[in-house]
Amino acid sequence: MSLRLMSPTLRGIAAMIGAMLLFITNDMMLKLATAHVPVGEVLGARSVFATLFVLALLAGTGELRHALAAFRPQVLARSSLDSATTFIYVMALAVLPISTTTTIYMAAPLITTALAVPLLGEKVGFKRAIAIAIGFSGAVVVAHPDPATFSLFAILPLIAATCGALRDIVTRGIGAHVPGGVVVLSSTIALGVTGAGFALWEPWVVPSLAGWALIVATGATFAFGNLLLVYAFRHAPVQVVSPLRYVMVPVALFYGYFIFGHVPDSWATIGTILVVGAGLYSIQQETARGRKAARDAVAADIQASEASAAVVMPPVASPIPAAAGSAVAARLSPPANDDAPSAKAAKGGAPQPAAITRECPHS
Repeated sequence: MSLRLMSPTLRGIAAMIGAMLLFITNDMMLKLATAHVPVGEVLGARSVFATLFVLALLAGTGELRHALAAFRPQVLARSSLDSATTFIYVMALAVLPISTTTTIYMAAPLITTALAVPLLGEKVGFKRAIAIAIGFSGAVVVAHPDPATFSLFAILPLIAATCGALRDIVTRGIGAHVPGGVVVLSSTIALGVTGAGFALWEPWVVPSLAGWALIVATGATFAFGNLLLVYAFRHAPVQVVSPLRYVMVPVALFYGYFIFGHVPDSWATIGTILVVGAGLYSIQQETARGRKAARDAVAADIQASEASAAVVMPPVASPIPAAAGSAVAARLSPPANDDAPSAKAAKGGAPQPAAITRECPHS
């Protein structure tokens, strides 16, 4: 089917799936690159290429004139948190299996929901609270709580997920007038500065030709992945595309097995099911709550419209003047004769019923 023949929602779904595939492929290539090149150097070099790709995208879409918005305080705060998220996540990728890192990081939406309570004043119902607890439990299970096999590095994806949740909360405060590409540009610049600063403390390694190819490819997948992500959320409902973020988990398992030779154990399998299941359920609950709020808003608007449209009709004036009406009523009324005798009976003298007068309440 041609993309032009697809509905906007279907195009948004395709874009979201494409973005998740690019992001997890980016993670796979970063893991390969950091096996021979220090993390700071890889991220610094990748950010240079990603920035060039994003600038080209902004120029192509005519949004380059908004580039200075990348340095607004709210955008910079979001970029700083995004840099911390990416840097910590890549450090985890360098030492942990890609499936483990990805699955633990998938707790980020649950952390966002939990942090929205104290930071944004939002309310979380009992069911969503249970889902958050189950998701956290799944992340802990994936991290291997067995003291004999537990590694402190397993905490890194959870820290990255927390930073990512804070980043998403800060993102809500960025006005819609700031293009998504400009936000991405700010993130690439901030991450480049962070990577370059961290690289000063690391031994410099000249990448091989394959290493440079991986770094350039990660820059491209990062830039185009973000472009598809923005497209997905602008053309399809959030409740439709949000669950598709979990496409990364099975692809991470695929890369982990066929590229890095990692086979998930029982801990990782159970934890993955808990994290993904809790995340999908939480999204479903959020979607149901949003639909209910929308229905309530529509009902309130209808009631307000009906109330404003309801007016008291003025009394209809009689076409007959009051004086003329009185004269007509006098002619139609029977003559008053208080001394008239009662109606005579027919044969047998039985009294006839009295005449119904104008004062009868049913007249």
